[in-house]
Amino acid sequence: MSEPTAPVYQSAPPANIPPAPAKGNAFGLTALILGIVAVVFSIIPIVGFLAFVLGPLAVIFAIVGLTRKFAKKGTSVAGLVLGVVAVIIAIIVTAVVATAATSVSDSLNKEHQIEYVVTTTGPAHVSYTAASGMSSEDITADWKKDLTAKGFDFSTLSVTGNISTPSTVTCEILVDGKSITKNSGTGNAAMASCSGSSTSSK
Repeated sequence: MSEPTAPVYQSAPPANIPPAPAKGNAFGLTALILGIVAVVFSIIPIVGFLAFVLGPLAVIFAIVGLTRKFAKKGTSVAGLVLGVVAVIIAIIVTAVVATAATSVSDSLNKEHQIEYVVTTTGPAHVSYTAASGMSSEDITADWKKDLTAKGFDFSTLSVTGNISTPSTVTCEILVDGKSITKNSGTGNAAMASCSGSSTSSK
């Protein structure tokens, strides 16, 4: 007579273990903060060079944050994007500022040819600005004067006819061959006055 066999009990399947909850990401948070600060500095001329330091730092921290296991990735992604954007903006702003500075420097150092032109039908007195200040001459016929001015220069020219003789007088200022102002006057002590800057020809 065989011995009774013990009943075999099947073990219950192991319960599903939930994944570990995502932890905070200090590297991602640091990348996000650096990225925000870098973007702010990137749009400000002169101090924008700080974005070239903070932006790459944000990218580095973001990459480290993305490699962390069981850590939230959102701040790392945001920090990575902001770091890259900050560097791009800083490059654009720096290029624009450099171009503007070069343009201003060229404008300030550019030489301009100034030409004073006076016509008169009688004796007259001419006053004009020159490099040394105001100059004047007495004339009896049409008159011209060529000068060279560097950068921004304000020019004035006036002509006054003889008080005892009716006449017609005109004045004109040309900058680099282009007329920027012209006036005329008639009668006794006829008077004409002209003024303009070296940048008026642009």
